[in-house]
Amino acid sequence: MAVKRCRIRRSVCFYSYILLSCLILVSVLWPPQAQAILHPLDGGGNFHTSVDVINRWVSEDQLDVMVLVEVTNADLKFEREGDGFVGRVRVEVTLESLAGEIVTRKRQIHTPAMSEADAGARTQFQVFGVLLRDVSFREGRVSCGVYDVNQRKPGILNSARKNSASSECSTAWVAESAPRPTTGVALEEPLFLMQAPMDAWNPSHVDAQAEDSGWLQDYTHPSRRYGLQQDHLQIFQPVWPQAGGVPLDHEPAGLRVEVVNLDMDFALHDTVRFDDRGRQALAAGRPAALFYSLDVNLLPEGAYLLNMAPLDGQGRGSLTRFDVIWRLSALGKHRGLVLGEGHTVFSGRELKDFLGSSPAEQEKLLEEFWDALNPDLESPVNEAYLEFQYRLAYVQKFLGGFGEFGAVDDRGEVFLLLGPADEIQTKHMPMNFRDQDDARIKVYQSLAPDRDGTTAKGGSIGGTQNINPYEAVGGVPMPYSYSAERDRGNIVYSASHNFPFELWKYENGGNPLFPSRFADRGLHPRFLFIDQTGQGDYKLESSNVLQADE
Repeated sequence: MAVKRCRIRRSVCFYSYILLSCLILVSVLWPPQAQAILHPLDGGGNFHTSVDVINRWVSEDQLDVMVLVEVTNADLKFEREGDGFVGRVRVEVTLESLAGEIVTRKRQIHTPAMSEADAGARTQFQVFGVLLRDVSFREGRVSCGVYDVNQRKPGILNSARKNSASSECSTAWVAESAPRPTTGVALEEPLFLMQAPMDAWNPSHVDAQAEDSGWLQDYTHPSRRYGLQQDHLQIFQPVWPQAGGVPLDHEPAGLRVEVVNLDMDFALHDTVRFDDRGRQALAAGRPAALFYSLDVNLLPEGAYLLNMAPLDGQGRGSLTRFDVIWRLSALGKHRGLVLGEGHTVFSGRELKDFLGSSPAEQEKLLEEFWDALNPDLESPVNEAYLEFQYRLAYVQKFLGGFGEFGAVDDRGEVFLLLGPADEIQTKHMPMNFRDQDDARIKVYQSLAPDRDGTTAKGGSIGGTQNINPYEAVGGVPMPYSYSAERDRGNIVYSASHNFPFELWKYENGGNPLFPSRFADRGLHPRFLFIDQTGQGDYKLESSNVLQADE
């Protein structure tokens, strides 16, 4: 495809009827048939990736699909090779039609050597892509797996099988049946760029470039995050004319551009004009292209829709999304921490909306959540969020860790939601069966005594140890608890009955920072955590918050 570079003349203006124009333009520009991916995919697993899927027409009959991947340096494992540190990544992409036809491609990535500091940086990232050539179908499902060859998945079995740490995603995929419109011009999906030398770049041979060339490697921007990373939005926009070309007496005026934030309270309008080469290409029936740049210093932080369409209304437009980030903390925060925080503070519909939002939207939702809990709006420090950060740091170091689904250990979840317990009774090595049973009774019976030592727990007729805490002889009696006996029946013959446990007791309901399933559920919440594997993996086994006091 011959690609023509066109100069851009921009005229930016703000309208008082922002909301109305946004709604009208979105309805006009939305293509009659869905186009690929509106927003980049979030790959998840052992680390986070941003994955962008771009449909690119090489000719009227040949469709190529580009799958672009962006991953933060700190999420990969770099190993020393020579004088620098190098990462090794394997990318596997599969495109499957509704009829079961499969197109797949694998690619090995060897990153450039870099310093140890750059290899561990959270604000630097690697970008690479896979090209699926001449895809014959137009609808199906796309899957992408990114594997860190230098790093194994956690676990003994994964290590033995040499399973590489991975980040995976999958979604429905669709393309237009043909690139040309019935009349006018049609816009392909724009390619988002970063730090591209637009003024000096000659794109006339872009589609002939290999997937590992400098053009794709150095300038594509799959995550579409602008602001601190780059203060200019840059896109490459291919444009196809109708069959036979656009008549000269209906010369296309150019494109209308509208940038709208998702809150529908800010809009920016712009125009892009074709130059002489672009108009000549469209008149001759050849595809042309535009480079477009926008200073994002004009845009507040948030998630945005980018709408582009022919100025004369003849043809097909495009609709995509991008993010603007102005906080350094948002760029430096591990993606797993953002998702884990969302899983911790949101639930129900709010959690579903959070998980379905873009990274910028998720960060904004969290910021709004904590702002609403700020006890002193005039203070530069949000004490509620600061306390949560203290708790999070403790969980990460002492209570099993924190990941993209929240606290790894059930103790960590309770600690985040209620704060430190007023009393913790711990048995790292239970002396007999009744140690854990006594703790279970104290979960549901607030007046149950502490039976310290073996003698206080009593014995049994014949000198053998009786596993039933209610049939002990000669010891301090324990009150009967139906709930405790029910829970004990589920575990009494398992190995974990002898494993370590912790009983957490709270007075006056603990210190919840926000509403949760453990907050405001009584004055004396109690939780029994059992190390169910014997390897420090504590799970919540009994609680009077989930099952009321007796």
